[in-house]
Amino acid sequence: MKPTVILINPWVYDFAAYDLWAKPLGLLYLGGRLRKSGFTVHLIDCLDIHHPLMEETGDIKKPVRRRYGTGKFWKQNVPKPPQLSTIPRAYSRYGITPQAFTRALEQARKPEAILITSLMTYWYPGVFEAIHLAKGVYPDLPVILGGIYATLCPGHASTYSGADFVISSPRQFWPGELARFLQENIPDFTPEEKLEAFLPYPAFDLLTKIDYVCLLGSSGCPFRCPYCASHYLHPHYMKGSPSSYLKRSSFGIGNITS
Repeated sequence: MKPTVILINPWVYDFAAYDLWAKPLGLLYLGGRLRKSGFTVHLIDCLDIHHPLMEETGDIKKPVRRRYGTGKFWKQNVPKPPQLSTIPRAYSRYGITPQAFTRALEQARKPEAILITSLMTYWYPGVFEAIHLAKGVYPDLPVILGGIYATLCPGHASTYSGADFVISSPRQFWPGELARFLQENIPDFTPEEKLEAFLPYPAFDLLTKIDYVCLLGSSGCPFRCPYCASHYLHPHYMKGSPSSYLKRSSFGIGNITS
């Protein structure tokens, strides 16, 4: 039987959030890579506005969505952190309910590991909550944290997140670091001999519903602006081949919502 891993895209905690084609593309690339390595992959996207378990939620207003896949997220007001208590605006958790998240974890086949991504550094409360709840369901499994927050604030993430392992490598290098970890901790795992930035194609089928498809045509930036972390997250500027997307895509052009 193939080993199973769970990928988690955590909540957003903020005063405002709007979905402008926001998809966990890094996790989807990772899902495609892990499948190629022989894993069964399960995705829990806390920002999934189509999550089937949210159909049973009657006390939360359904998000308003627009024609081309943009719109609002599920939203619940929550107490403000003490540091933000003086800001005269409502503070919210954007995404599915914690109850739906826990049920989704329980419904997944027991995995070998749980991998959680992170985005904006100040969105770490959603990361912490996802890790806490995941450990509540699977206390004996390793939880691996990666992503932007983990890369830019590795000390903070290692100290406070509750993750067992924090991968703070830039995106172009973390596949090798993750492969080494999996090889050391999962029996019969064989890493890929060659790691390429844009391969394999993202596992879009892990999403509940495909309203649109995001494509990563390049990685990094040719500039080195002092106020921007792009050159740290992606040290090398790389471009993918446009034709390769058409060759590798599992979706026909007519099936993609434009």
